[in-house]
Amino acid sequence: MRHDVPPGPRHLLTSLAVAISLLTTPAKSEADPVTIRTSMSWFTTATMQSPVPDSPLNPDNSVAGIESQIGTIDIRPNLKLDSGNFQIVARPQLKTSTAKSTVNKTESSEHPRSSGRWTEAYGVLTASNKVLVSYGLQNYQWGAAESLNPSNRIFHETIDSKGVMSVVQGRQIARANLSWTKNLTTILMSETDQVNDINAFRAEETFQTRSLMKHEVNWNSGADYLGVVYGAPEKGSPWIGGYFNLSLFDGLTLYGDASQQRSSEAWYPVLETSSLVSTQKVVQLRQSKLYDQKTYTIAVGGLRYSFEGGSDLRFEYLANSAGWTKDDNKNASIALDTTRNLQLTDYKTNLKRALLPGLEYRGQKYALISLRVPDALTFKDLTLYARAMRSLNDFSSIYYGSLEYGFWSASTLIVSAFMSQGSAETDLRGIVASSVTGGLRQDF
Repeated sequence: MRHDVPPGPRHLLTSLAVAISLLTTPAKSEADPVTIRTSMSWFTTATMQSPVPDSPLNPDNSVAGIESQIGTIDIRPNLKLDSGNFQIVARPQLKTSTAKSTVNKTESSEHPRSSGRWTEAYGVLTASNKVLVSYGLQNYQWGAAESLNPSNRIFHETIDSKGVMSVVQGRQIARANLSWTKNLTTILMSETDQVNDINAFRAEETFQTRSLMKHEVNWNSGADYLGVVYGAPEKGSPWIGGYFNLSLFDGLTLYGDASQQRSSEAWYPVLETSSLVSTQKVVQLRQSKLYDQKTYTIAVGGLRYSFEGGSDLRFEYLANSAGWTKDDNKNASIALDTTRNLQLTDYKTNLKRALLPGLEYRGQKYALISLRVPDALTFKDLTLYARAMRSLNDFSSIYYGSLEYGFWSASTLIVSAFMSQGSAETDLRGIVASSVTGGLRQDF
C-alpha cells in the first residue's frame, strides 16, 4: 500500500510561512535605507575529456555526445539587496562555449553555443529575531558529509558535482526558519514548482511537491549538532532522516547522515519472459520495488581530521540498501546489448532508465577519502584538493584532484582532473573516462 499525502497539505508550508511573516513583522513608520552589494566571478577555461570506450550506456559516444575539447567563458554575477529586514539575492549564470566531439567515429566541427540561467533568485524576510522566511530559487542543504546528504530528499547533489567549477542549480523553495532558542531551530521547507534547468533525477518521473520539517539542536558554540528530518512527497512514501556532527578530540570529528523510506521508485534490471519469444528471457528495467513495502536505508558515516594550518582529511563510508547489486549491473549490460535481437525492441527505453535510475549512486557500498590542503607546499594562496571514491561492490573507482592558486588581488589559477576506473558495466565507470580542465577565475 502506498502512503499518499492528502491534497490539502500540499502547500501547507508556503501558507504557514506567509502567515508567520504577517503576524510577526513589526510595523515600520518610515522606509528602510536600501543597500546593494554586487560582485562577479569570470571563468575562462579549456577542457579536454574522453568518453568511456565500449560503454553500454554510451556506445560510440552516440548517446551522450561527450565533447573532447571545450573552451568556455562562464560569468557569474552576484547581487544582494538589503532593506531593513528584507533581502533579495540574485545569482545568474551566463555561459558561452565552443566544442568538438567525436560521435560514431566521426569528428564534428566546432559548434559555439550560449546559455543563461538563474542559479538562485529569492527573497528573505527576517520577520523577527526568531522567524526568517524565504521564497524563490535557492540552494539549501545541511550536514557535514561530503559525499551525499541522504536526509535531504529535495536536493540530490553528490560529490561528483563538487569541484572548482561546479555550481548547484537552486530549486523553487518556500522556507521558514524558526529559532526557538539559541541552540534549537526548526526549518519548514517545500519545493513548490518545477525548475526547467534541473535534469530529471529519475527517468520518466513527473514533478511533485516535496515538503519537509527539520529540527536541529546544537552546542559547543554551534560546532556540534544533531538534527532529525521528516519529509513527504505529494504522492508516495514519506521519509525520515537524521544527521549529526560530534567533535571528539584534537581536531577529530565524527559525523553521519541517513534517511529511511518505504519502497523504492528506482529502476532495476529484471529478468523476464520475452513478449516476442515465450521460451526466451530478456532483461527490462522496471520499478520492481515500488510496492514491496520494504524499508530502504541510505546512510553516510565519516571521520574528519583537521590539522593545524587548516588541512582537512576525511574518510567516509556510504551504504544504500536500495542500490543495484553486482548481478543487477551485469543484467543492465544485457538489457543494453545491441547484439541481442530480443533486447533491441526496448533498447531506447532501457537506456533512458539505466542512465537515470533514480539513485544518487547506482551501487550499494562505497568508501571515500579526501584531502584539502590550503597554503600547500609553503606557497601562500595555493590550495590542493584530492579525493577518491571506490565501489565496494565491484571495486570500480573515481578520482578527482584540483589546484587553485590565487595571485595579484583577485585572480586565481584553476586546474582540475578527473578519472574513472573499472570495466564498462561497473558502478562508477560511468560515461566519462577522464577529463582535465585549466583556466583562470577573475573576481570583481
